[in-house]
Amino acid sequence: MTAPAARTVLSFDYGLRRIGVAVGNTLTGTAEALATIAAQDGAPDWRAIDRCVADWRPAAIVAGVPL
Repeated sequence: MTAPAARTVLSFDYGLRRIGVAVGNTLTGTAEALATIAAQDGAPDWRAIDRCVADWRPAAIVAGVPL
């Protein structure tokens, strides 16, 4: 039996002023906070988001509202 491959998941919790970024691993079930990206009047810094995606090359991206 082959072990499942580890997949990287990048998560964005968005708000009107800040967007929290975290990275997780599906194999270990762990996640860690990476950064906070500034938003201006509810509009994200798309270049910063693009950099996160390019750096981590995730298998999946999750976006949600932090509650």
